[in-house]
Amino acid sequence: MNKIHAICFLMLTALYQQCNEDYPERFTLDQELEIEQEEVITLDLANDHDTGYIEVQVISITDSRCPINANCVRFGEAEVKVSVTGLQEIATIIDLCIGDCLQHGEFLEADTVEVNIDNKDYAVILTDVIPYPATTNQSVPKEALLRIISL
Repeated sequence: MNKIHAICFLMLTALYQQCNEDYPERFTLDQELEIEQEEVITLDLANDHDTGYIEVQVISITDSRCPINANCVRFGEAEVKVSVTGLQEIATIIDLCIGDCLQHGEFLEADTVEVNIDNKDYAVILTDVIPYPATTNQSVPKEALLRIISL
């Protein structure tokens, strides 16, 4: 009898795993998103899954901020390149930055970028890159914390 229960449990677990792969987790606007490099997530634009979506992919994360346990001449910056795609499947590539974001010798404030997806305006906000650098965690994969809001 225990073997039958074990086999049923394994079959149900496998079925559940397959269902989760067929229907990936979806997120909503104005929700904090924790995205790894090259990960793609889907945002629902309404309550019904069929009315629209935005796909967000973090293309790259570069983090040159001064480590917590170090003394540095400048604070440094974390840069994130993001691809945002809507129903029309036209990808918009944006660059976001937090920290001492220098470009051509001038500081930028690019933690928020406005984009137009499927004829609607949104703001993509980089709130953080985690984990914060330390001299001991240099090989830990980075994740971008993003928020997308409708304008």
